[in-house]
Amino acid sequence: MDEQTVTTEQANPVESTLMGSEDGGDNLDWKSSLPEDIRNEPTLQNFKDVESLAKTVIHQQKAMGSRIPLPKTDEELSEVYNKLGRPESADKYEYQLNEEVKQYFDEGALSRFKEVAHANGLNNKQVQALIDYQSGELAEVIQNEPSQLAAQKIETEDYLKKEWGAEYDRNVRAAQRALQVYGDEEIIDLMNTSAGNHPAVVKLFAKLGKEITEDMAQNTANNRLAVSPLDAKMEIEQVFNNPNHPYFKDQHPEHKAAVERMRELHEKVYGN
Repeated sequence: MDEQTVTTEQANPVESTLMGSEDGGDNLDWKSSLPEDIRNEPTLQNFKDVESLAKTVIHQQKAMGSRIPLPKTDEELSEVYNKLGRPESADKYEYQLNEEVKQYFDEGALSRFKEVAHANGLNNKQVQALIDYQSGELAEVIQNEPSQLAAQKIETEDYLKKEWGAEYDRNVRAAQRALQVYGDEEIIDLMNTSAGNHPAVVKLFAKLGKEITEDMAQNTANNRLAVSPLDAKMEIEQVFNNPNHPYFKDQHPEHKAAVERMRELHEKVYGN
């Protein structure tokens, strides 16, 4: 062989071993250049050459770069929360409140909720989900409230009918009279809630109603019954002369109140 002719294998035997021979030689020879303690590692048997090994390493490094390591300290946990979308501070949360139930969300309670949410790493999406859940619960309660009040009313009526017996109607009228004489707008609104269906409350107003005299009624600022028999009779005639009065229209929202008013006026004119 000519001394000046040097083959690739002779010039760089390591490179030749790593890259393999051009004539289709054993491509696994690249591992022969590795130290003996790792040369026969089972993992390396999956790579036919250095190129495939390099691609795998690059891919794994990219994947590792997008992962969040398990936090070991409070500081690291806080950093994870921030990466997952927690806002900078509790007052930075953004969410929408359902208009139907918005009035039932107290600002102070919302502020405390946001503080707890921030301390526990919640992001905007999670906070919105919790608020939506609470809004749904409130909406269901509001929707079912009329039927619940009706059920309570029936239960109270049955209870009082058993206790009062034949005096039931008279006692109920006395309770209504006391409410109309002494009850201001706030009390009347309260009596339209479940509080007004409690038997003890109805009995209290019935007792007050029995003690109302004409003089007491005339000196009561909220009284609607302090009218003379003559005035009561005139009001009855006015109602009968008005065919559009709620008293004559069963579907009118004020029909029930008008019927009760007429009963009271007749009681004023003609007695019990």
